[in-house]
This record gives sequence, C-alpha cells and structure tokens, in this order.
Amino acid sequence: MVQSRESVVIDTDPGIDDALAILFMLLSPEVHVRAITLTHGNTSLDDVKRNAVTILNVMRDHNAARGVVIPNDELPVLAVGCERPLRRALISATYFHGSDGLGETHAKGLHAAPPDWEQQLIHDAKELADKEAPASNAKAFRTTSRDAADEILHQLKTSPPLTVSLLAVGPLTNLALAYERDPVTFSRAKRILIMGGAINQPGNVSPTAEFNFCADPYAADVVLATSKGFKHTPEGYEERLNLIEQDKQAPCQVVILPLDGSEDGNISRELYQKYILPNKGKNPVSTFCNAFLIWSFEVVSRLYSIETLSPYDAYTALLCLDMIQDKGDGQGNPEFEKNWQYSRLDLRVETEGMYTQGMCIYDRRSWSKGKPAWGDEPNNVQVILRGNGPRFTKIFMNRVFEAPV
Repeated sequence: MVQSRESVVIDTDPGIDDALAILFMLLSPEVHVRAITLTHGNTSLDDVKRNAVTILNVMRDHNAARGVVIPNDELPVLAVGCERPLRRALISATYFHGSDGLGETHAKGLHAAPPDWEQQLIHDAKELADKEAPASNAKAFRTTSRDAADEILHQLKTSPPLTVSLLAVGPLTNLALAYERDPVTFSRAKRILIMGGAINQPGNVSPTAEFNFCADPYAADVVLATSKGFKHTPEGYEERLNLIEQDKQAPCQVVILPLDGSEDGNISRELYQKYILPNKGKNPVSTFCNAFLIWSFEVVSRLYSIETLSPYDAYTALLCLDMIQDKGDGQGNPEFEKNWQYSRLDLRVETEGMYTQGMCIYDRRSWSKGKPAWGDEPNNVQVILRGNGPRFTKIFMNRVFEAPV
C-alpha cells in the first residue's frame, strides 16, 4: 500500500536557509508542496520573488536531469504576499543574507535568475485550468491571481479538513492576514509549524527577539493565539473536526521551533568543503547552493567567529516531516517523541515594547503555574526546546546533496 503524501503550504521569505528548506521539502517524497507563498522578510519582496522563481527553476532543471517529470497539476502554486508588516516599520536581514537575499548571487553574477523571471509570475488562468495538458519539464510552478493569504485559504478550503500543514519560515504576516480574513477556513489547517522566536535565550536581531517574530510581532502574536483551546488528544481532534463540519472556528495546533531548539542543527565548513563544494557543476541543486553557501560561511565567520551554519528553516522542514504521522490527536508518533523535546506554553509575543518588540513571553512564576496569566484563555503552543542536530545534518545532507554523512 502506497502511503499518501502530506500536503504542505510553505510560507517563506527566501533567504539562504529558506532556499535550503524549500529544496529539502521538494526533494522529500513524503510531502506534496501544494503552494509556496511569499512574504517580506530577509530581503525586499521583489528580491524574494526573484529568489523563489530562481529556486523553483533550479528544481525543475534538477528534476529534468534526473529524468523526473512532475505533472503540471502537482507543481506548487507560487503566490505573492505582503511587502511589509501589519503594524510596524519594515526591517530586513540583508546583513546576513546579502542585498539580494541569496548571498549576492545575483549581484555578482554567481547564479543568474531566469531572464524572464518576472514574466513567469504573470498569471495565465487558461493555462492553469488546463488539466489535460501533458506533463513536461517546461514549467517550474503554477501561477495564481490570488495573493498569498487568499492562496493559503484556497488550499485549506479545497482540501479535506485537517489535512494540509502550513510550514511558516518567515515573518507571519501572510498567515495572520489569512486568519483575519477567514478564521474558520484558517482553522482547517492540520497544523501550523513555525520557525521563530527565542524562549529562554537571547534573540538574534536584538537582545530579546528572533528575526521572524521581530519582523512582524503583531502577526506572530495573532497566529500563536489560534492555539487557544487546542487539545492534543483523540477527543480534541474529534472536537476540531466537529466544529469545522459546523462551519465554526476550531483551535489550531501551533508548533514553533525557536532558536533554543534549532541551533544544534548545523552544516560545518568542513562538511561543505568535503561534500558540497566538489559537486559544483555536477547537478543543478549543488551548483545553485554553492553560489550562496560560501557567502554564508564568510558571514558567520565574520559576525560570530564560528565555522558552522545553522539553517533554521531547513531544520523546521525536518520537524514538519517528523510530525506527518501525527494527524493531530497525539497518537502513534514514536519517531517524533524520540528526537524532539518540547513544552506546551501559554506563549505570547510582545508587540509594542521599545526594547522588547518581538520578544517571546510566558509566565515563569512557579507559584502561578496552571493559572491564567494574561486575563484570557491561555494559548497552547507546542514549543520545541531541543532536536537531534546530528540526525538533522545526516538526513539533510543526504537528501539535498546526496552526501553519505
């Protein structure tokens, strides 16, 4: 019996580790990436669009080189989303990802975007609707007239309830907007997996905040609040289904991988030089990744005096893969329980603080444990506090670079 693939929508701001996460997911036979929705974040939305089109063209060429043909109706839809946060000034992470978001690969001519990348994004409704078109390697993705938030809602609405996972590896603006437009449809998501936050350690863009949450703290707080009332039990799962069948909003399963749980998933410069660099020119994925990874190692060496890259978004992609077996009822997923440590927290995000904007907050007072901390129903966010870094490195390197680590 062939197991059906997990349906996933990736919300992203590529971005170096975003590119690695997208390739990881597209090279994973367990999942069907139904849509990729784009947000501001690591760089400007224009650069994000160019990077996404480039990544998907690389993947098309990689499949062609392997003799793999993806049917047209199984290609991911690429939808463009918000160019700025909901309530704060725009920030970016070009200091780390480069002015173009991919380590200056475009600016320095290290790996050119398709010359027609902007035209590729233009929506052709007739072509999209043609389900009789023969499978070919001509297209890298499908287009849509919907913006990112509406595409997320469309994917959830046109799928059975609790079958599509949302993998969010950028600022959460698109997800918050989708929720605000239609909370009932949004609650049809199987689970929401987020790379973001810093729980018990300092942030990476301020003393208190991780980049994705700092880039749109209001959106992050909105999305975490969708977990109110969530119960990770068979009864909780049935309750969610019943509410959705009645066209009512159901609690969402929200899982976050913060800095605390993701910094042990590393690619060392030694691994890069041994397994990735020698493959430059051998296949499209390795050639593309080589164009920006050398920048990454130079940046972490210059900024942090280390020789390892922590691709947080790709680590979150592994979390997504490891949670497939759990339909949301907390049953039968020993692989996850073996490799991930977590807590369930009433986690909030500071939206306004002069010094703490984007900071993750929970009640640390031992004497108030189990009591409402904020005067409302508590959030129930599953917070990953530790993974299995060496396992991530092995799986990621093998799947993306065919490296026998």
